[in-house]
Amino acid sequence: LDTSQVVVLDVRSQDAYRGPAGHIAGSVSAPFDSIEQQLPILLPYQNSTVLVYGDTTSDGAVAAKLLTVAGFRNVVHIAGGLQGWIEHGYRTVHSQ
Repeated sequence: LDTSQVVVLDVRSQDAYRGPAGHIAGSVSAPFDSIEQQLPILLPYQNSTVLVYGDTTSDGAVAAKLLTVAGFRNVVHIAGGLQGWIEHGYRTVHSQ
């Protein structure tokens, strides 16, 4: 991924982000339960392509909608969340 143009947001909890399933390489942790408070921090990504995922489809979809309403121009929800990512054979990484 070209991280200068694409940002991957993981909206799972910090524990899940650091947990045994790992996370998508290069993703930024932005837990859903505090994403509204994090919007000022995320604003630099407003004109980038933002890929959003959670544990499952529903939490990532809601976060993607919230970002779109907040003015993010190109938000893409990763259907199936991290579980779908793994089921399709894509790799994850673990925090140190």
